[in-house]
Amino acid sequence: MKKELNVIVKEQANQEVVEAYEFYETKQVGLGEYFFNDFTNTIKAILLSPNGFVKFYDFRQVRFSVFLFVIVYEVFENDLIIYAVFETHQNPEKKVRKK
Repeated sequence: MKKELNVIVKEQANQEVVEAYEFYETKQVGLGEYFFNDFTNTIKAILLSPNGFVKFYDFRQVRFSVFLFVIVYEVFENDLIIYAVFETHQNPEKKVRKK
């Protein structure tokens, strides 16, 4: 039987989602919502196969389907911990953060 994972979005990652949502909404009404749907669908994909994505140092990352973002996360016991929602054109060293 597959275990259910608790999704924990760290404050920094949550702030990154809010900022991206607000940015896209200023570009076009509804685009922020489209971004948020892509974010939630990416989390659903992680939950289906939490260890099936690229390893990045001690973390894993998965790219959004539509937007040029990745989610940086790890699975620890029964928790899926999201550390960053990272726009892929940024400096990749910014992805690695203290837990």
